[in-house]
Amino acid sequence: MKILVVSGFLGAGKTTFIKELIKRTGREIAVLENEYGDTNLDSQEIQETGELKVWEFMEGCVCCSKKDSFANTIIAISASLNPEYLVVEPTGVGKLSNIIANIHKVSYENIRLLNPLAVLAPVSYHENMKEYGELYGDQIANAKGIIFSKIENEASNLLTKIKNEISTINPDAWISDIPYKEHDDEWWNQILQDPESEAAPIGENVINEAEQDPVYMKQVSFRDVQLSSVSELILLLEDTIRYGLGSIVRAKGAIKAGDDFIRFDVADRMYAISGADEALDNQAVFIGENPDMEKLERRLHKSALNNTLRDMSLLRRKV
Repeated sequence: MKILVVSGFLGAGKTTFIKELIKRTGREIAVLENEYGDTNLDSQEIQETGELKVWEFMEGCVCCSKKDSFANTIIAISASLNPEYLVVEPTGVGKLSNIIANIHKVSYENIRLLNPLAVLAPVSYHENMKEYGELYGDQIANAKGIIFSKIENEASNLLTKIKNEISTINPDAWISDIPYKEHDDEWWNQILQDPESEAAPIGENVINEAEQDPVYMKQVSFRDVQLSSVSELILLLEDTIRYGLGSIVRAKGAIKAGDDFIRFDVADRMYAISGADEALDNQAVFIGENPDMEKLERRLHKSALNNTLRDMSLLRRKV
């Protein structure tokens, strides 16, 4: 079983990239999702791609507090199903260096780690590096390949600038700076090839956690949400990206709005909405350093299911 880790910050577009990878390669692929709390929207979205198995690891972050359970899950998947490939999608706040180290603990002839990837949205690169540089830098430093996402309308000079900045953090990584859907099938299949060396490289920018101030992400979840109209949802999302509902960096959900079932996604201070299959669970989740739970409850006409500080800690450099 070959393991591909697809990392990236909150809202970078990891799930969308994995869906394209599955479609373009046609390989036997299983997916291990490290979801937020009881939210399983990403795993449902990947399962829509076709007949494949998606595991949901929800008890905590696979890079820290639940690392032993994570390793045991990998062994169990290998022993029970033994797919040709296992794609691991960590939470957006997982340190890639720790995830790689945890996988190496269970690597042997039948479990091999492929070169890890990091999906990165250039539009939010500088803001994320400023606010969460230790985590963000760790994901970049420890990836063998960097995949730019959401770049269809970005200026070429911005992409060149960010590509150069990334190269100073990880000069050995290859960078895909064109929309990844434009790559041919050979490019996609190369991602699943064995690395040239036995072990996937670990970047040198591993952070000494003892010297950092932790910043905790809080999650607020809702189920069975019913809004009066799509317009009410749009007003909610406008307030979300303008921090009118607290400090929220990521939100996603599939909820009822009037007579319509709507999927929404918030990242990089932008939002998108689309029609959704009513087979999806009605749920919404908001993630950030300080979501305003009272305002969210009032706007969604629901009481929060989950308002706990999860093991989704980020590390910010002391100033």
